[in-house]
Amino acid sequence: MSLLCVFLVSAVVSVMLVPQTIRISNRFRIFKPLKDSVKGKPCVGGLGIYFAFLAGVLIALFFGRVDGFKLSGIVAASTLVLALGLIDDINDLRPSLKILGELLGACILIFFGMVTKIAFFPGWLNIVITMAWVLFITNAFNLLDIMDGLMSGLTVIISLTLLVVSVVNKDSFSSIVLVALLAAHLGFLRYNYPPAKVYMGDTGSLFSGFLLAVISINISYAPMERKMALLTPVLAMSLPLYDTLFLIIMRAKKKRPIFKKTKDHFALRLMTMGHSVQKSIWVMYIFSVFLGGLAIITAFSGNLIGAAALAIAVFVFIAMGRKVGMVRVED
Repeated sequence: MSLLCVFLVSAVVSVMLVPQTIRISNRFRIFKPLKDSVKGKPCVGGLGIYFAFLAGVLIALFFGRVDGFKLSGIVAASTLVLALGLIDDINDLRPSLKILGELLGACILIFFGMVTKIAFFPGWLNIVITMAWVLFITNAFNLLDIMDGLMSGLTVIISLTLLVVSVVNKDSFSSIVLVALLAAHLGFLRYNYPPAKVYMGDTGSLFSGFLLAVISINISYAPMERKMALLTPVLAMSLPLYDTLFLIIMRAKKKRPIFKKTKDHFALRLMTMGHSVQKSIWVMYIFSVFLGGLAIITAFSGNLIGAAALAIAVFVFIAMGRKVGMVRVED
């Protein structure tokens, strides 16, 4: 059972199912409001991503290529988070309820043994780190779903980055999960690339962010002598993390609620600077590829080179943040 087979199954199912989610949105009138449209745009494309992902990993399970116990934990927890997103797309869910649901999902993961295993931290601290990581990454991806093609494209790039690490480390379980996820998003991207026919909604963004948070802590990154390699997932997902921190800082300056939808996002500021939607998302894609390269270097290099890669990322983020942060946006 090869990774190629998992990829093809998830990709084909995604291409076939995503158009059906458009029909579901139209049937049940589930739309994302748009300024220039009375009707809005279908926004439960995440259901197609979910079932495409599920098809890929279940095929691998059928052929005995994945740990059934661990997979059942991931599927149970991510399905719960998907349900939260679907409810939010149908009828806005309070942020506090979403966070409680995400914490419950993290508890399910811990029950199934998926927790950070940082050797020089006590067990209780690893549990705290796991819950904080899952919560922050899940919501970072949710907040980043603000532009045609952006979220899916970044999910593919980040999944590929982590896939390189898992393949080199011969981690077949993580590799299969990542291949299924990126293939599902590639199929979805066919309909979500600007001008988008469908959005994934919170259904897809919460599910995808949660899944990447989970699988990133399942991968083993470093022996004791290469502690900097533990920062590999942080660098791989640093763009969504940065965008969230950027939002918090920008909104705190203007005393706005963090979860209120505004144009403070990094990518939206690129558009305010005069770039088209396509150019803005490609800037984000290229930036994410650059960070993915730094993450891979950190994963397989010594501490000194890893520290240098981290310093480069921080310097670039600060420089870009200063330039883009000066752009005035509408309140």
